[in-house]
Amino acid sequence: MIKNILWLLLFVPLVYACNNSGKQTGTDSTQTTHDTTAPETPVTVTHDYIDTIQVGNKKFLVSFIDKATYDQYPAYQPSGDTSERNALAKNPGVKRVGEQLEFSLGNGAQKIRANNGEDDDDFVRYSYAGYYPDLHRHGMFIGYYEADGFELLNPDNGDTLNTWTAPIISPDKKYFICPNMDIEAGFNPNGFQLFEIDNKNIRLVGQAELTKYGIDQVKWIDNKTFIAIYQTDEDIMHNRSRYVKLVMQ
Repeated sequence: MIKNILWLLLFVPLVYACNNSGKQTGTDSTQTTHDTTAPETPVTVTHDYIDTIQVGNKKFLVSFIDKATYDQYPAYQPSGDTSERNALAKNPGVKRVGEQLEFSLGNGAQKIRANNGEDDDDFVRYSYAGYYPDLHRHGMFIGYYEADGFELLNPDNGDTLNTWTAPIISPDKKYFICPNMDIEAGFNPNGFQLFEIDNKNIRLVGQAELTKYGIDQVKWIDNKTFIAIYQTDEDIMHNRSRYVKLVMQ
């Protein structure tokens, strides 16, 4: 009897100590598991622009805008005219004579631009677009066999400048861009040219040939910013458009 009581007195404290020790160890183990299986989620830093485009000594930051922002600005109204008949009627110094456009120059000479439709490689057709007073240039649309372009002609001396498309002039008349989108066929450049206007002189700042997307229907919204429709190959395949702004630095 006395042995049984002594055994109980020794056994019960031992069991209590073991139970408490097990609970404490379990708590520590649980805490350690939580720390190692739930690491802190890394934070991704993003910029508000999707691309940068270097054009000569100028850089453009490209960022997305919504359709409502794009639509709130009126469509660009070109200085030229899509009707050659109307453009010629406004400028008596330029005449259409059969397959030729004849320009009477300020130095007394004459400049002729003649169509050629006989050979694929040499095929070219000129259509008079009108006079651009902000550039002091006549403009002509040019059609080639599988491409097109634009030409500016100085009415003083007949000097010419070929561009990708008709010029879109900035509000302060210091720059103009010639954008073109052709990311599918590849017959024309895809991107835009930037030109600087200095009185009657025009200088090519540079040109950007884009590969992953194209821009179209460009509108200047201030002296350093223009907006445009943006499309990738996938956008075109799904018949959708997005919108971007490009800010000149």
